[in-house]
Amino acid sequence: MNENSRLDRIEEKLDRVVETLQMLARIDERQDAFEQRLNRHELRLDLIEKDVNDHGEALAASTGKGLVIERAAWILFAAAVSSSAHFF
Repeated sequence: MNENSRLDRIEEKLDRVVETLQMLARIDERQDAFEQRLNRHELRLDLIEKDVNDHGEALAASTGKGLVIERAAWILFAAAVSSSAHFF
């Protein structure tokens, strides 16, 4: 009887160990899936960041060109006004 109860306790403990290992395996699978999703999001964020930087540089370049063109237009306008005031 003593041996049977001891074997039953060992069997119960082994069953608990098996359940715990199964839970750990599920947690590990979830962790792997989470890591894959996180890596995918990091890749997407890197691509978005690159696009934003490219667009920012293009906008800065076009804004600089626009300022030069605007300044040249004002200079031409001032020259036209001053020449018309000088001749008339």
